[in-house]
Order: sequence, then C-alpha cells, then structure tokens
Amino acid sequence: LLADTYNNRILIWNTLPAGNTPPDLVLGQKDFNSNNPGRGRDQLNWPVNVATDGKRIAVADTENHRILIWNSFPAKNGSPADLVLQSQKVPGIDVSQSTFHWPWGVWTDGQKLVITSTGGGGVLIWNRFPTKDNQPADLVLRGGGKLGTPRTITSDGKRLIVGDHNPRMGGIGGGTFFWKTFPTT
Repeated sequence: LLADTYNNRILIWNTLPAGNTPPDLVLGQKDFNSNNPGRGRDQLNWPVNVATDGKRIAVADTENHRILIWNSFPAKNGSPADLVLQSQKVPGIDVSQSTFHWPWGVWTDGQKLVITSTGGGGVLIWNRFPTKDNQPADLVLRGGGKLGTPRTITSDGKRLIVGDHNPRMGGIGGGTFFWKTFPTT
C-alpha cells in the first residue's frame, strides 16, 4: 500500500512488485487517471499515511481531518470506506478523544489503532480497534506537554514510538518520543 498524497489516493499492489509494476487497485479515486479530492467515503483529500494489519486498511485522510477504515481489502477501485473517524469539532489546537487536527500518522496491528494529531500536539489511541463511525479514542497522549507536531508512528504492539517534527523542547529540531510499554491509560 502506498499513500499517493498529491494525487489524493492510495495505491494497492496485491503482491509485492518486483519492479516498476502498475498497482492493482486505487482507493480515493474511481480510476487511476482521476485526481478529484473529496469528502465522501470513497474519496480522499491529501492522504498522508496508510496502515494495515494484513486484513484492515486505515488511512490518515489529512485535509479532511479524518481516518478512513476498510474492514477488509477492497476488490474494486474507488470502494468506499466501512468506517469514518471524523474530528467532532472544527479542527484547531484542541485535541480530545473525539477531536483531532490534521491526522498525519496512522498505525494498527488489527487490535489497536493509533493516530497523530499534528495540530494540537496529540496522539490518539484506541485500545480496541474501532467498530463504529466516530468512535472516540480511549486515550490521548501529550508527551508531558512536549508533543508539538507529531507525525510518524511505529510500534511492535508492546512499545510505541512517535516522531515529532517540532517538539516543544526549547528550540531543538525534530524529536522522537518513546514509550517503553504501550500506553493503555
């Protein structure tokens, strides 16, 4: 899976390409030639990141301030998402279990879901994978107030690492936040 941000789409290869092989499927657009940003369940607007557990697909639909989730791999181009986690307030600096701004990073192992809110400096965690639209996160991490514009996420399900473009740490450049045990509260 590849987030093709500027073309407002996610490209999917059913098998790992050995070279310059065209993708098998596109999400966010009706075909490979379209580039129409939108807000429908079958549209994307500046998707920055995509994650999968091999079964589900989660996309950070950044300009729409939402996460789109497919519960299984789609079989056709432009398939609509099954779930939408939409920020519940006008995006801004407020981050809560239901409010996020400019989600950039997304990670899942199929059990948990984690997203970054680059606006407002937060990381939202669902301890159990969401099952309904706009399901609030279980918790919000702020890195002791030091998260600035968190962007990337990686984890092995036991530990959590978040890359931050502008941490609030006294004028230093980017930084990395590391939780030795996966946060659940």
